[in-house]
Amino acid sequence: MASDYDTVDAALARAGADTDAAEGHGTLCGMLSVNNAISSEDWFRELLPDPEPGDLLAQEARRQLGEVFKEARMELHDTGLDFHLLLPGDDEGLERRVEALGHWCQGYLYGMAVCGVREGANLPEDTAELVRDFAEIAGTGFDVEIDETNETAYSEIVEYVRVGVLLINEELQPIKAPPRLQ
Repeated sequence: MASDYDTVDAALARAGADTDAAEGHGTLCGMLSVNNAISSEDWFRELLPDPEPGDLLAQEARRQLGEVFKEARMELHDTGLDFHLLLPGDDEGLERRVEALGHWCQGYLYGMAVCGVREGANLPEDTAELVRDFAEIAGTGFDVEIDETNETAYSEIVEYVRVGVLLINEELQPIKAPPRLQ
């Protein structure tokens, strides 16, 4: 079951994060794309303050976020390409969804940087191009008119980012094919 944006956003807030669900999920996916061996604690260190002893709300929020971590790791390596970006649903206004997509890309780039990928790093050509595109999406602040053309454009950009993340993940951490039987 896919995580719900508002539920994850609330869990991050309860745990004391200064980020929203889109940016937090982007950070996680960026980290996992570079190093699938990170732990949920590695991600928590980037987003969350140390919990106060006995803070049951923060502990429960961390448990919920641990499920998001497991889900993201699994989706990034799903052979059915069932990965999704954690963004507000289509029932939210287009402006909010565009802003969240920018936050997601910003978080993704931050997550990659946390795991050692720096700007100008020696990356495969396709990955380098995608990273540049994600930086442009993250830095784009623009007014959005609500119409069918912009809805379509938004959907296409989300799909571009989704597939781009899968490509980056595969280029930086190729899935090892099982040995061939002879």
